[in-house]
Amino acid sequence: MISAIAVLTGSYDYDEVARSVLIAIVASYAALDLTGRVTAVKGGIRLAWLIAGAIAMGFGIWAMHFKGMLAFRLPVPVEYHWPTVLASLLVAILASAVALYLASRQKMGLVAAFTGSIFISAGIAGMHYIGMAAMRLPAITRYSPLLVTFSILLAMLFSLVALLFAFDLREETRWSVPRRLASATFMGVAVSAMHYTGMSAASFIPASPPDLSHAVSIPPIGNSGVVIAALIVLLAAVTTSSVDRRRSEDQLRLVLDALPALVWSKSPDGSADFLNQRFLEYTGLSVEEGLGWGWMKEFHPEDRAEEEWRAAFAAGEPFEREAQLRRADGAYRWFLLRAVPLRDELGNVVEWYGTSIDIEERKRTEAELRESEARFRLVADSAPVMIWMSGTDTLCTYFNKPWLDFTGRSLDRELGNGWAEGVDPEDFQRCLHTYTQAFDRRETFRMEYRLRRHDGEFRWVHDIGVPRFDLDGSFAGYIGSCIDVSEQKRAEEQLRQAQEDLARVTRLVTMGELAAAIAHEVNQPLTAIVTNGQFCLRRLDAATSSPDELRAAITQIVNDGTRASSVIARIRDLLKKGAPNRTELDVNQVIQDVTILLRNQLTRSRVSLRTELASDLPRVTADSVQLQQVLINLIMNAIEAMGTSTNGRREVLIRSAKDPDGVLVQVQDSGPGIEPELENRIFEPFFTTKAKGIGMGLSISHSIIESHGGRLWTVPGSAGALFEFTLPTVEAGVS
Repeated sequence: MISAIAVLTGSYDYDEVARSVLIAIVASYAALDLTGRVTAVKGGIRLAWLIAGAIAMGFGIWAMHFKGMLAFRLPVPVEYHWPTVLASLLVAILASAVALYLASRQKMGLVAAFTGSIFISAGIAGMHYIGMAAMRLPAITRYSPLLVTFSILLAMLFSLVALLFAFDLREETRWSVPRRLASATFMGVAVSAMHYTGMSAASFIPASPPDLSHAVSIPPIGNSGVVIAALIVLLAAVTTSSVDRRRSEDQLRLVLDALPALVWSKSPDGSADFLNQRFLEYTGLSVEEGLGWGWMKEFHPEDRAEEEWRAAFAAGEPFEREAQLRRADGAYRWFLLRAVPLRDELGNVVEWYGTSIDIEERKRTEAELRESEARFRLVADSAPVMIWMSGTDTLCTYFNKPWLDFTGRSLDRELGNGWAEGVDPEDFQRCLHTYTQAFDRRETFRMEYRLRRHDGEFRWVHDIGVPRFDLDGSFAGYIGSCIDVSEQKRAEEQLRQAQEDLARVTRLVTMGELAAAIAHEVNQPLTAIVTNGQFCLRRLDAATSSPDELRAAITQIVNDGTRASSVIARIRDLLKKGAPNRTELDVNQVIQDVTILLRNQLTRSRVSLRTELASDLPRVTADSVQLQQVLINLIMNAIEAMGTSTNGRREVLIRSAKDPDGVLVQVQDSGPGIEPELENRIFEPFFTTKAKGIGMGLSISHSIIESHGGRLWTVPGSAGALFEFTLPTVEAGVS
């Protein structure tokens, strides 16, 4: 008989205790392995591994605990309330899920680790004491508060250590089997120590038989079954994890071998521990030959400075460099090597990962580009013109040597908008406007402006810019050239002056030809003045003079004097020397002035003049003298052309009309016209069909009209000779 007061004395079956510790070690190893798998995968696969890992890990911890209880022998029969046993199993699974989740996160600080250890230790303690509560025996269970507290503290400490171990070893590239076994052994012993500390906190006092409903006894075969089931579950989890890891590694290796680059990994000191298949195929090395520092001998001797490579790896910072790597056939090709370090939580380099990319074609292209740029620079610097280039932002990026020699400035000072400092201030806004307008429209432009030479003199330059495009058609900026046209401008000015002098001579010649007509034109009003003056004298001598008659005669004298003065003024304007004076004119008025001036010449040549002048013509900006000269040349040519005509009708028709280009003027005669083979030469200087002509009238007329912005041409196929010219209106000139 057992005393009802004495505490039941129990004992341990140490074989069973050893088995429970074995289960704890295997469960710890599985926990570390499963943490690595959960960390390595993402998404739904990660959730599946988290659930399966929690079940396997929780079952292993629970099996260790339950096996530890079965190892304890009491002198009374013990059964177990199976619903409570299942509850303790669920608590173990939940605690395992929390542990796996925390250990597989990207980061875990000390606060998160302490908080997690509290939850995990609560789960382990809950599993333990719920499991103890499942015992059904004729005794009352009493717990020592001190030992219970101590067991919970141990659970917290061991949970924290387990979390840190699992987090540190979760990266599958950071662990080896011996290291993981050592960690698992430590964790398993720690978990067992917590369990058996909790067991020692319980004492059993005999009591009446318990309620055995839903209670089961565990026979010896069931005891062994717990061990076997736990080991099967844990080994299955580890095996599945290993197979999945191997499959992932195989997939990763396939990816690395298929990459169009040489991929490698190296230990912190730079010795290779992995080379992908493409690396081995390119170099012709075997795995054994390439690992360690064997890869170094494949570099070109100029790039094989081992101390420099060791220094780069020792620095611990990402780096890249270009080097020549020998191919299996002995040929060297250029590669770009990039390396980045993998660090642990303390910042120490634990592994190097890198790629080597073939850049032979790029190096060749760069060399060709440098050669092309050198050739372009040589050609540009040797060209007898000043060349510039700009980018897509309008800023200039290049000036050739002739430009720099011309301005006497350095390239740095000219780049960007620096070149504009040399433009004459009077030309700057016009120059800038022309450039920006063409730039925005991607159009070719031409302009002339004054640019300061190195000696301080402003010289006229003619600038031509054209847009340039890349091979894909994208806009790349502008390229342009400038030439010094100061001498040309000076020659043009001299030519213009010579043309003005020649035009004046031509006018003098024309006036000489019209001398008789002009004399008659002036003589008529002078004769009338003399006659009226004599009439006034006679009437004054007579006693019967009438004031009205005298007033009428004097008025006629004034009118005739004004008429003679007008004729002389027109002649003086045609003969005077001076710069052109362009003002707003009525074309019809100019035509009428010329017809008055040539009226007597037309009469003497028996030529009739008819005009068809449009009303409300817009005004034009022109020099009246030059415009009269053009009309006189055309009318005099018409008179001379009809002088040899056998046609009885001699007529000159002058028309004016509105035109899209401004104002149109036509001069047509009834003569024989212009022979077709002469039409293309008729405006050439010194070309004439007249025996005594100098061939400058039409050439000068053509230049005068063009200088006014108009055109002068002949109309082929017309009756007689038909000349037409246009002049832009005042509004068109302003726009």
